[in-house]
Amino acid sequence: MRGLPTRATVIDTLFNSWNLNSPTEIISVDDALGRVLVSDMYSQVTIPVVRASAMDGVGVNSEMFKNGIPDTSSWKFGVDFCRADTGDDFDDKFDAVIPIEKVSISADGQLTINSDVVVTKGMSVRGSGSTIKDGDLLVRKHLKLRSFDLACLAVGGVSEVEVFKKPRVAFIPTGNELVPLGTPLKRGNNIDSNSILSKNLLREMDAEPIIFPIVKDDKDEINNALTQALETADVVILNGGSSKGDEDYNARLLEEKGVALFHWVAAAPGKPMCVALIDNKPVINIPGPPVAVLYGFDWCIRAIVNRILHCPMPKRATIKGTLTAEIVAPSDKEILCLMDIKRVGESYEVKQKPWRGGNTADSLSAGAYYITKLGIEKHDAGEILEVELWRGEEDYL
Repeated sequence: MRGLPTRATVIDTLFNSWNLNSPTEIISVDDALGRVLVSDMYSQVTIPVVRASAMDGVGVNSEMFKNGIPDTSSWKFGVDFCRADTGDDFDDKFDAVIPIEKVSISADGQLTINSDVVVTKGMSVRGSGSTIKDGDLLVRKHLKLRSFDLACLAVGGVSEVEVFKKPRVAFIPTGNELVPLGTPLKRGNNIDSNSILSKNLLREMDAEPIIFPIVKDDKDEINNALTQALETADVVILNGGSSKGDEDYNARLLEEKGVALFHWVAAAPGKPMCVALIDNKPVINIPGPPVAVLYGFDWCIRAIVNRILHCPMPKRATIKGTLTAEIVAPSDKEILCLMDIKRVGESYEVKQKPWRGGNTADSLSAGAYYITKLGIEKHDAGEILEVELWRGEEDYL
């Protein structure tokens, strides 16, 4: 199977063949966490509108202090001075604020000012627009909104935003052996764990999952499920039936429809992946093993979802660790190596989990991964390898 297309070739060809349509909607800022802005957002207000106190204190007229601290024994509250706490607007006849720590106000309203106070015009006063001005850029487009982005939008008087709709991604599990989680197992049964995996991977990507019931290995039933999914979803994923078995109908169906762009990819596990376009919608047939689903989602589905949302692919944190056992992999494929990580003092040791015939639970418990490079067959024990984290580095302290 030499000469298979790489992951990059598959994605580039799909994107160049796909006439992208990204519908949008207008939602409340309060509901916009994690959503992606369609356009740059600018402030609609100016704050302070006129001016405000920069600290808790007392507002005074600086002219009264041109010859030093005046006699305040006859000063009246609201006439000769006022309270001006942090962020407060206050009467325009006062143009400076003395910190509250530098004054005392008696119960009957008598003001006393410390002898070391020097008052100048504008002291401790924030001018109009010092917090934000009408027209200031608040948040750039095509970024996923964080909690403090939402606060910034609110400061700028923005109550609604236009965002890209979450892409609807249909997942169709296929296979005569599959049974739903919670079903008593019989001989030849496998639990459909991929629906759980896929639904939550899609949620993490900020997509809207549409999980179909299990479809048996019947060509007509699969075709019916695919037709239904295309009516409701922006992207469709067929799981299983991608290779050359007697009951591997999924990829065969896409090829017979003449919509397959690729069948077989230089990436494993999941090499028999089939990538197609139907009605200008990506249809991806991912092989059945859970680790193949994990890999296919990570490099292919994640790229599709982020393209619909017009945001860049996120980058995971990495660490460098000493390889404790060699990695040998076919040089004509990009192999997903699930890695164990061990903290040793201030350094790390990394080791590949078995990638063929390994225990599924052990494989899916990996905290990191490494993808081999084309043309490189081997990494020796003792080599320093940079791996990407699926868990936070704090989990290994």
